[in-house]
Amino acid sequence: MRVIYWARLGLARAQVTEALRAVPGVELQVVEKLPELLDALPGAEGLVCYDAPEPEARAVREAAEAPGGALRWMHILTAGREGFDAAGLPRGVAVTWAAGAVSPTVAEHAMALLLALARRLPEMVGQTSRGQWDRAAAGRATSLEGATLLILGLGHIGREIARRARPFGMRLVGVTRTPGEEPLLDEVHGLPALPELLGRADAIAVALNLAPETRHLLDAAALARCKPGALLVNISRGGLIDQAALRDALVEGRLGGAGLDVTDPEPLPADDPLWSSPNLLITPHYAGGGSRASLERLAEGAAGNLRRLLAGEALQHRVDN
Repeated sequence: MRVIYWARLGLARAQVTEALRAVPGVELQVVEKLPELLDALPGAEGLVCYDAPEPEARAVREAAEAPGGALRWMHILTAGREGFDAAGLPRGVAVTWAAGAVSPTVAEHAMALLLALARRLPEMVGQTSRGQWDRAAAGRATSLEGATLLILGLGHIGREIARRARPFGMRLVGVTRTPGEEPLLDEVHGLPALPELLGRADAIAVALNLAPETRHLLDAAALARCKPGALLVNISRGGLIDQAALRDALVEGRLGGAGLDVTDPEPLPADDPLWSSPNLLITPHYAGGGSRASLERLAEGAAGNLRRLLAGEALQHRVDN
């Protein structure tokens, strides 16, 4: 079976290549550029790739759906797949994805941002660079103990955030499109309850998928409903938050701080006024990086489904398309 690995990103590239090559009966071809992929795709039965910008994803879909194509399995290595969702997934192809592979690391990053904001570390970094000893920030520092954390989105990442927040003594409230029993949390609500819940939360962690109905879910009106001094962390997608409204809330002191691993657009332009907001931390979309365990899960997820495909077994983490 011939399989193409479109290694357009560096994430887990060595691990994925090694794991796929170790599957018996597989002829693996690794490509980096879109033209190389389109040239290699005819006759290939498998494709392992990352999400891609919508125009590139559309080109892949069209090539996969071309008459006489042999592609029957596609595995997406990234948690997000907005590009392929917008362009459309190839019809007649079994599509699987890396469900939860990097979730523990992303949740760890979310907690790091939340702790940094609560303890006013952005201010302390500034003081350190100036060689300044000023304890005034101590009066603005807060603690996670006893605080209410509102988690928006209870997929793999949201649940991992809950697991890490519980030992800090936080009360955990979740918001999800399909509320149900969640043993990790104290309360679970549907999205319509969000306006009321924002006023109760000391901290908010955004882990929802970006969709038309969730774009700018946290707009000026929503941020105005937040508890004064609340902390906001986003490790999902930048488009979930109205960044102009976020800057206003930070500058006016209505929010206590914000930690963003994602922005809209990415990278955030150097002249964007958001950069100068007080008690703000921005990391360049690397929350899922730095974990050997995550890289191994990404590689094994792809190779494991490839072995199942060859054995005629049911695939894991299949996407409805």
